[in-house]
Amino acid sequence: MPDSPPPNIRYTSAGAEHRVSTGSWVRMGLGIGMAIAGVLILGHYADQAFSQQPLPIVTQIQGDLEATERSGPTVKLSSLRGKVTVMACLYTVCPHGCAAVVAQMQKLNNAYRTRPDFHLVSLALAPERDTTDFLKAYAEAVGARPEDPWWFVTGEQQAIWDYMTYDLQLQAPAPIPEEKRLNPLDLYEHDLRLVLIDRQGRVRGYYSVFHPQPEIATLMTEKLSRDVKRLLDNPAE
Repeated sequence: MPDSPPPNIRYTSAGAEHRVSTGSWVRMGLGIGMAIAGVLILGHYADQAFSQQPLPIVTQIQGDLEATERSGPTVKLSSLRGKVTVMACLYTVCPHGCAAVVAQMQKLNNAYRTRPDFHLVSLALAPERDTTDFLKAYAEAVGARPEDPWWFVTGEQQAIWDYMTYDLQLQAPAPIPEEKRLNPLDLYEHDLRLVLIDRQGRVRGYYSVFHPQPEIATLMTEKLSRDVKRLLDNPAE
């Protein structure tokens, strides 16, 4: 008579092993799927809650700037009250992040150029170089048409710098020491953030669309687009 198996050993069929293994994977897959679904649902509600929060009011612009637009006329920035406005410093030969800033302004111009309640302003950081003729050529090069709601303004440097610093509350521009320049025209260090201004002349946000961390630059780009649309769609906000 064959020996009986030891009592402490249990034999299972291949089919039973397969059923156990398959059941474990199914349960694991369901668990992962539920976890992902939970994250997506939480993210959806968190995004909704965040989007419902009012945009901050950073400061009320008190001063004004009278400057010369590229096409020739003298303009006052206070005349843009009643419009959603995006402003930024501009140094046309900047070797740092001005190109990224202008690229975002191009996108906004393409999206909202037909809206009478939207405007863009590029403030010449170096008026001695970026004259009206130079700005006119530059504007054409970046696709800004004369009829577009996009001013390229130049004028007296200290007045422009004061407006950037005290009214927009950007970091004050500063000359770059010669030994630290990337090239002979790399003359000024300046704030590369875009500034969002509402219809009441209040600063509602700053956007670092040029950032050493690409993920942050992407987030700032998306937030800028979202916040501009939000102010345009909600005039009372």
